[in-house]
Amino acid sequence: MDTTFIIDLFRGDKKALELMEKLSERKEHLSTTVINIAELYRGAYSHKDRERKLREIEELENLLIILDMRTESAKIYGKLYSFLKEKGRMAKDRDILIAAIFLSYGENKIITRDKKHFEQIEEIEVMSY
Repeated sequence: MDTTFIIDLFRGDKKALELMEKLSERKEHLSTTVINIAELYRGAYSHKDRERKLREIEELENLLIILDMRTESAKIYGKLYSFLKEKGRMAKDRDILIAAIFLSYGENKIITRDKKHFEQIEEIEVMSY
């Protein structure tokens, strides 16, 4: 799960909630990366209702598999970055890191509203809503 999807779930976005319901029915395991959690905390600490946002994130952490950055992720990041740069198809550094972490754990799908941020990375299947 990308940060955009998680935020949309928190906001009660109808399309995001419908997709989440479908995933739950299929008993899909849901994961995100430590980078996505960091993005959520960054937003929470600057939010006017900080305490509520922090609680939401802590609850979410208990529901999801959180994938940490590891050496294999770093290797994949370097490979993806180099490939994208050579092809002139750069994505944001954070998005390449997120993709690399997912791939290092054998995950090849990401749920996001920002399709264009990840569709440059051929190894990742982008699920949008």
